[in-house]
Amino acid sequence: MVKHAQREEPVKIGILRILSESSEPVGSTTITRELVKRGFFINERTVRNYLKTLEDRGFVLSHGRNGRSITEAGLQELIGALTYQRLDFVLTRYLSLAYSVSFTPRSNRGRVVANVTLIDKDDLDRALEVLRSLNDAKLLLAPCFKIIDEDESYENISVDKGRAALLTVCNLTVDGILIRSGIPLILKYGGILQFVNRKPVRFVELMSYEGTTVPPLEVFTYRNMTSIIGFMKTGTGLIPANYREIPREARDRVESILSDLSSVGWSILSVIGLPEEPILGIPVGAGRCGVSIISGVTPTAALRETGLNVEVFAPHCLARIEDMKLIE
Repeated sequence: MVKHAQREEPVKIGILRILSESSEPVGSTTITRELVKRGFFINERTVRNYLKTLEDRGFVLSHGRNGRSITEAGLQELIGALTYQRLDFVLTRYLSLAYSVSFTPRSNRGRVVANVTLIDKDDLDRALEVLRSLNDAKLLLAPCFKIIDEDESYENISVDKGRAALLTVCNLTVDGILIRSGIPLILKYGGILQFVNRKPVRFVELMSYEGTTVPPLEVFTYRNMTSIIGFMKTGTGLIPANYREIPREARDRVESILSDLSSVGWSILSVIGLPEEPILGIPVGAGRCGVSIISGVTPTAALRETGLNVEVFAPHCLARIEDMKLIE
């Protein structure tokens, strides 16, 4: 029951936030559409159930067919929740997803962390061609994907008419595998990694996961700060990547796990530093090694570079890898 309540709370706060941004009553259809834009993939019937609960608690007021508005009590609830969420919200959510990973290279089954990319259905074939190119270039973390069509739902994901959701594996899955293997890690930065002649050189942009409510790599993706297509053509470019630190004693074990993932077809474009030595321009803590792994938002960033109209929610949810298709 506690875990279920934890999943519900962000949706309720999202609804209150949408209502607080309007001076007029808002209907469930509009609220559902806005929630999807903000990364909550949910159907209208479920939204109506949430609204009834919020109404019973005195947080929203019904105006019949005109919709609902937020009450003073609802505003106070929203203010308190947003104040709490600002403190390490992104890092806490990321670690929660990583801890829930059950996929293992040996079984090649289980739950992975998935990124969700919304795309126009007419562009889907083109998007899949980009995925194939990324996979051939060893820039796709895992060689699999899942499509959620407009008439389907999956893990509370539903999409508007004329659109589709493309699920790909997030690199937080690797962190989850490391954690479940008993390796304590510190997830520190998301950034843009410069490559020259296909070799990683340095991070040109970094954003800390601590104390932020904004997913760093989403920021870099929406600002079009990558050059993945250029990298595939010339070997020089800017690619999104993450940086974390591990105990120096775990270095060999991490290398072994990444090798196991490679053996089942994953492309783990990574750099593992030596103990206490700077890696890619980042100083490393005492007794630790730095580890950089190419980000799972690389597919979305590449799609944006080709001019496609896409939205990214990364990371978004857990998905069973058995439900995904292999890239052919």
